[in-house]
Amino acid sequence: MKTLWAFALCILMSVGFISCGDDDNQPIPEQNENNENDGSEATINKDNILIVYFSRAGENYGVGTVSVGNTAIMAGYIQDYTGAATFEIVPTVPYPDDYDEMCTLSQQETASNARPAFNGQIENLEQYSVIFVGSPVWYGAPPMIMRTFYETYQNQLADKTIVPFGTHAGSGVSSCTSLAREYFPNATFLETLGMSGVNVRAESARQEVESWLERIGISRNEE
Repeated sequence: MKTLWAFALCILMSVGFISCGDDDNQPIPEQNENNENDGSEATINKDNILIVYFSRAGENYGVGTVSVGNTAIMAGYIQDYTGAATFEIVPTVPYPDDYDEMCTLSQQETASNARPAFNGQIENLEQYSVIFVGSPVWYGAPPMIMRTFYETYQNQLADKTIVPFGTHAGSGVSSCTSLAREYFPNATFLETLGMSGVNVRAESARQEVESWLERIGISRNEE
């Protein structure tokens, strides 16, 4: 009987590591770090904002097959509100549309400490003082391509105001903030927002994004 119970326990534990969705689906509380600026002392407009994001379309956990990825939807809400410029991190070698294949590749990249390449480059980065940086969370951390991005622009982003955001399937996006802080310890950070990939297409999600932007001092583009 003890052997049967041990076997059953192993099966239950393994289930938590099968699905990556936007992340590992393991609940981790959001971290409200002490040196975050809530943005209440400054108003920021579109001319000094850049929205950078990585997002994956195709088959997504709990959502189905989509033509626009979850984080891209969230980035779109930010762009609609601010009118700011955007830069999409597009992998040179696209991730598979198939969900299981993507999960396998993501694990391989993490295990090998890979730095996947991306297309294009940001022009005139020096003109932006506030950088929104968004990504999904896979297996409890941002995809490795985010490290490629940070290392490509490590000097240029060092003294910016950085606003992490992203989508997840249960764990939250505190790992997005901690990764950015790892690369940019001297940057100013505004409040992070994470959203469930399952819910990001709801109208209430847009409203939540707009409330967050107002809260951190981002002005609405009225043009």
